[in-house]
Parts: sequence; structure tokens; C-alpha cells
Amino acid sequence: MKMLTKKYSYFFLLTFFTIASVSCNKALTKQDVEDQIKEAREETEEAQEEVREAIELREQFYEDDRETRISELEGRSKDIDKRIGDLKKTSRKVNEAAQSDIESAIEELEDEKEDINEKLQTARSITKEDWTTSYEEINEAIARIEAEIDRVEESISEN
Repeated sequence: MKMLTKKYSYFFLLTFFTIASVSCNKALTKQDVEDQIKEAREETEEAQEEVREAIELREQFYEDDRETRISELEGRSKDIDKRIGDLKKTSRKVNEAAQSDIESAIEELEDEKEDINEKLQTARSITKEDWTTSYEEINEAIARIEAEIDRVEESISEN
């Protein structure tokens, strides 16, 4: 086994020296070194430019994504306004005993809706990096209001 390892070691060394001697036939000049340095600098500058472009694209993506999500939340918020308006109209038609409770629920919905409007305004002014938490809060608040409106609508339809 040692003999085999020794043979491979000699073979490896012989191959290494053969390759080294063939590749070293040309003398390395100062100009060659300067050319290699210049080429390395150019490649580094290109890589840095690509990194800058990638960062700009990422920033634009975050901005576009944020704008899209905020617009989606604002659309849902407008739908809530419409549904609250519809609830007000419908609540006038229910019996007087239930009307007081329904009007109270509608007032609470309007208060919660105002909170959402304030959060949306805040979300527009928050930096791109920090706004996702705000988005999640607003999204959850809108979902809660939508569920509450569904319950009030169901209550109205029962009366």
C-alpha cells in the first residue's frame, strides 16, 4: 500500500513540475502584471456597479410592493365605508328594539374604521424597511372589521 502511495506521489510531483515548466516558458513581465491588475480593477468596478444596480432594483421592488399593498388596503377600507353606509340604510328598517344595538355596533365600526384610516396614513410615511409590521396590523384590523360587519349584517337580516 505504501508503495502505491509513493508511486502516486511521484506521479503527482512529476505532473506538477511538467505543467509548471511548460507554463513558465514565457517570462512574466511588468506589463503582464500591470495588465492583470488593470483587468482585476475593471472587473471589480463592474461587479460594484452590478451590486449598485441590484440594490436599486431591490429598493424599487420594495417601494412598488409597498405601494401595491397599501393601495389594496385602501381599497378594502373603501369597501368597508360602503358596507357601513349600507348597514346604516338597512338598520332603519329593523324593529326599534334591535335598532339601538345595531346603531351602537355601527358607531363602533366607524370608530375602528377611523383608526384604520390613521394607520394607513402612518403606513404611507413609514420607511420602506419598517412598514411590513404596520401592513400586518392594518390587514388584521380590516379583517376584524369585515368580520364584525358580516355579524351585524347577519343580525339585521334576522330582525
